[in-house]
Amino acid sequence: MIKTALYTLEIALGSTIIALLIGFPTAFFTSKRKFPLKKLLLSTKVIPLCVPSLIIALVYVCFFGINGTLNNFLQKLFNLKNPPVKFLYTTAGIMIAQGFYNFPLITGIIHDAWCNLPSTQGNAARLLGASEKRVFFTITLKQLSGAIGAACIPVFLFSFFSFMIAMLFSPSGKSTLEVDLYYAVRSTLDIKKGTLIAIIETTIALITVFIYSHVSKKSQTTSDGIDFSHQSATKFKSKSEVIIFLSLIFIILLFFFFPFFSIISSSVKEFTKVIFSKSFFTAIKNSIFVGFFTATFSTILGFSYSLVIKFLKKQGSSIAQTIPLIPMAISSIVIGWISNLIFKRGSVLMLVILQCMLFWPIAYRQIQNGINMITKDTDNAAKLLSKNKFDSIIRIYLPSCKKVLKTSFGFCFAASLGDATLPLVLSIPRFNSLALYTYQLASAYRFDQACACGLILTVFCIFASFDFSFLHTKKITVPTSKS
Repeated sequence: MIKTALYTLEIALGSTIIALLIGFPTAFFTSKRKFPLKKLLLSTKVIPLCVPSLIIALVYVCFFGINGTLNNFLQKLFNLKNPPVKFLYTTAGIMIAQGFYNFPLITGIIHDAWCNLPSTQGNAARLLGASEKRVFFTITLKQLSGAIGAACIPVFLFSFFSFMIAMLFSPSGKSTLEVDLYYAVRSTLDIKKGTLIAIIETTIALITVFIYSHVSKKSQTTSDGIDFSHQSATKFKSKSEVIIFLSLIFIILLFFFFPFFSIISSSVKEFTKVIFSKSFFTAIKNSIFVGFFTATFSTILGFSYSLVIKFLKKQGSSIAQTIPLIPMAISSIVIGWISNLIFKRGSVLMLVILQCMLFWPIAYRQIQNGINMITKDTDNAAKLLSKNKFDSIIRIYLPSCKKVLKTSFGFCFAASLGDATLPLVLSIPRFNSLALYTYQLASAYRFDQACACGLILTVFCIFASFDFSFLHTKKITVPTSKS
C-alpha cells in the first residue's frame, strides 16, 4: 500500500512538473510577446476542463502507440523494422500524457496573473540598474508565486486522482491508488482494502486542498491605487527568444496538437459503423439527458451558494471559500462506491445527484466571477427598487449573471458528458453513456471504433463550452476533481 501511495505521488508530482515546465514559458510568451494564433493557443485552456482524460488516453494510443501514427511514419521514413517510440506504457508515458493534458490550465492561470502584474516595482529596479534576469528572479517570480501555486495544485490533484490514463498506461506490476481502489471495490470486493485506500487518498487530497485554499489567495495580484504602467505584449527581443519559442511550439505540437489530429485519421474507417449502431444513439440520448439535468442543478446550486456568500458578506471568509474546494478532494470512485454501499444499486437519478455533488464548484467558480463584478451602485439600486431579496435576484442578479450562468452550464454539461468513471462504478442496469461506450470499445481493443466515438464525444464536449469559453481568454477557473 505504501509503495502504491508513493508511486501515485510520484506520478502526480511528475505530471505537475511537466505541465509547469511547458505551461510557464508558454504563459510568458502569450502575455509578453506578439505572435500569430496566440488566441488559439490560449483557448486550449478549455481542454482540461471539458475533454475527458479517456480521450487523451485514446489520442496518445493513436499517435504514440506501437502501431500509432508517429511510429508508422518513422518506420517508413527511416526504413525501420521495429517501432522506435515505446515510452507510452511506462511511468514516463503517464506523466507526459497527464502533463501535456493539463499544461493549458497552468498557462491560462499564469497568463492572466502575468498580464495583470503591476510593473512599478520592476521599473524601479531597472532604474536602479538591475538586469532583466535579476528583476525576473527577485520581483516577477515572487509576484507570480501565488498564481503558480494556484495553477499547480489543481493539476496535482487531477493527476493524483487520474484513473483512465493510469489504468491504461501503467507498466506491469505497478498501479495507482485510484486504480487499486477501483479493483478493490468492483472486482475483488475487498471492503477493508477499499476503505483504507479511500482514507489514504482522501486525506492526502484534503491536505492539498487546504494548501490550495491558502495559496489561491495570493494569486489575486493587487496594488496600491491604480497602476497605469502595465507592459503590453511586444515583439521578440532576440534570436534566442525566437529559438526557445519555436522549440516550445514544436513540443506542444508534437505532444498536444498532433495526437488530437491523429484521432481523426484513426476514426475514419469505423466512423459510419459507430454512428449507425443502436448502442451509439442510446448512449448519446442518455448522455444528453444526464448532462442537461446535471448542468442545470449544478448551475442552480452554484448560483444559490454565490448569492448566499454575497448576501451574508462572506466573500473573504476562508471557510466559505474552502467549502466549494472540498469536492476536489473526493474521488469519483470513492463517492460512487459509498453510494453503492448505501443504496445497493445504481440509478440514473443517483448518477445526476453524484455528478452535481462533484461538478457544482465548476458552476460556482464561474458564477462567483460574475457576482463579484456587480458594482456597489447596482447593489444599492437593487435594495431601493426591489421589494425583497427574491425580487432583486430575479430583476437584478439573474440578468447581470446571464453570461456566466451560460458559461457554468456549458462547462458542467461538458464535464458530465465526459464522465466515464461514475457510470462505470455505479453499474446502472441497462444504461450506457457516450463516455462509457467509448471506454467499452477501448477495453475491447476496438481502438478505431473507440477513436470514432471519442472524436464525437470530444466535439460534443468542446461545443458545450465553445460559445461561452473558447473565444474568451480573460479568466480561467479551476473545476472540481475528475478522473
